[in-house]
Amino acid sequence: MCKSYKPGKLLRSARYLSCIMAILILMLLCYFPAAGLTDLDWRLGSSKYSQGSVSDEAAFHGSNCADLSVDNKGTTVRARIYLDEPMAIEDIDRMSMWVNPGAGNGKVQIEFYMDGDESGAYESKDPQDARIRSISRSWSDLGFSHGQWNELDGFDLEFEKYGNKNFPHGGLEDFKEWLKGHEVLHIYITLYKDSKAPVTSAFIDYIRIGDEIISFEPLEEEDVKYGPKSATAGGKITYTITYGNNDFQPVDIVVMEKYDPKTVFIESQPAPDPGSNNRWTIPAVAPGKHGQIKIVMKTVKPAAKADIEGTVSGIGLSSTRGMLSTEFERYIITNSVQILAGNRSYSASLDTAIKPIVGSTLAYGEHGSGTYQAEEELDYRSSSISADRSVSASQSPCTLNLSHRSIALDESWSADVRAENDYRDLGWMDRYHEASWINLSYKTKLGKSLSYLETSAQVNGTADRMAAWQGGFIDQRLIGNFSMDGKAKWRFASKRKSLAMDENALDCGMEIGEGRLNSGRCQDL
Repeated sequence: MCKSYKPGKLLRSARYLSCIMAILILMLLCYFPAAGLTDLDWRLGSSKYSQGSVSDEAAFHGSNCADLSVDNKGTTVRARIYLDEPMAIEDIDRMSMWVNPGAGNGKVQIEFYMDGDESGAYESKDPQDARIRSISRSWSDLGFSHGQWNELDGFDLEFEKYGNKNFPHGGLEDFKEWLKGHEVLHIYITLYKDSKAPVTSAFIDYIRIGDEIISFEPLEEEDVKYGPKSATAGGKITYTITYGNNDFQPVDIVVMEKYDPKTVFIESQPAPDPGSNNRWTIPAVAPGKHGQIKIVMKTVKPAAKADIEGTVSGIGLSSTRGMLSTEFERYIITNSVQILAGNRSYSASLDTAIKPIVGSTLAYGEHGSGTYQAEEELDYRSSSISADRSVSASQSPCTLNLSHRSIALDESWSADVRAENDYRDLGWMDRYHEASWINLSYKTKLGKSLSYLETSAQVNGTADRMAAWQGGFIDQRLIGNFSMDGKAKWRFASKRKSLAMDENALDCGMEIGEGRLNSGRCQDL
C-alpha cells in the first residue's frame, strides 16, 4: 500500500485559516477609526475663476479661517461640509457661522442634502431624499459690516425645497418638522459673486452644526487618539492624543488615559502631572488652540521559566498527557482617553492587535494497562523547550475498582511524541500503538537556533514515524517486534542575516540496528 502524505498538513492548514481570520479582524479594526475632535469634514472649492483656501490673516477663532473669493469671470465658490455620521434634521439645534465680508456685496446660501430612505446617500432623482436651500441674501441684506466679524444664524434664514416650487417656504424650524426622519449628509455654503464688483471675497470661521465645530485649525480633524492597529508582544506602542479648545475663552484642559493592564507606561511628551503617569493638565489653553501628547507604552511579553523532573511507576491503567508550547495567540489591547475642555468633553478608545508569537510545541503521552514506569526532565523557557523522557510499559490485565462494581481491563499500549518548531517550519512525530510492550526514550530541544529529536525504541506493535522540514518530508510505518533509533536535527546559522543551513546542518533519518528487526515488516507510505 502506497500513498503520498505530508505530516503536519492539517495543522498547517489550520494555522493558515487562523492567519486569514486574523487578517479579516485587522481589516475590521482598520475600518472603524477613532473619533476626532469634530465629526465634520470640510472641503474648500477652487476653480479657474474662484478659490477657497485656509488663511491665517484674520481668524475669528484660533489662528486660521476659510478665505473664499470669486474673480470677475467667476460666479460662485463653495465650502462643502460632510458629516462623518448622518444627523437627523430634527436633532439640529444650532446652525451658525461667523462671516467677515471682504470685497463686493456678495450673497450667501446654505444647502442641506438629506437621505430619506436610509440608503446612506443623497440621490437627486430619489423622491424620498430631499435638498433644501436658503434664499440667497447679500451682506447688505443681512446688515453685515465689511472688515468685521458677523454671526450668521441659519435659523434666521428662509429656506425652500429644491426642485419643488409647490412646497412651502419656511425657516429651519419648519423644515425640521416637515422633513422629520430625514438625515443630513452634507451641507454646502455658497458665496455668489457681486456682479458689480471685479472681485467678491469673504472670510468664514467657527461653523457650528449642533455640537460639532469647524474652525479650520491644523489639528482639528486629527483623531482624539491615534495609534498603530497592530504591534508585537514586548514591543513599544506610541499613542498620539489630540486636544483643543472650542470655547470662546481660555480653558484648562485635562487629559486622562486609561491603560490596558497588558501595557506598561514608558514615557510621554509632555510629561504627565506630578505623581501620575496617566493625567495631564494644560492650563489656560487659548480659544481655537490645539495641541498633542505623545505617549510611549510597552506591551507585556509572556515570559516564564520552569525546570520539571519526575518519575512514576506502578501497575494498573495508565493514561498520561503532557504539552509544552512557546507559542502565544494573538490578543487585543484597548487604551482609552477622556478629555475635559471647559464645558466640553471628548473620549475615544483604540484597539491594537498584538501579533501572535510563533514558537515551538512539544506534546507527548502514553496509554495502556499493565506495568508502567516513566522518568522525565523538562526544561521550559519562553523561547525554547528541552525534554529528556524514558518510558517502559508492558501489557497485562488489571481491574478497575469502582464504588459499586469493578471493570476488568486488558488494553494494549500506545505512546506518541510530537515536536514542532513553527518558527523554522519543522515537525517530527513518532506514534506507537497496539503494542504489547514498549521501551521508549527520547531527547529533544526546540529553539530558534537548534532543534533536534533523538529517539530510541523497542516496540512489539506498530510504529508511525514522520518528519517534515523545509524542502522535504519522511513518512514511515513499521509493524512487528523491532528496535530502532531515530535522529533528526536542524541548526540555524544565526550569524548570517538570512536563513541558511550550515554544512551538514540537517540530518533527518532513521537507523534500524542490524539483526534487530525480528518478525515484522517495514512499509514506506
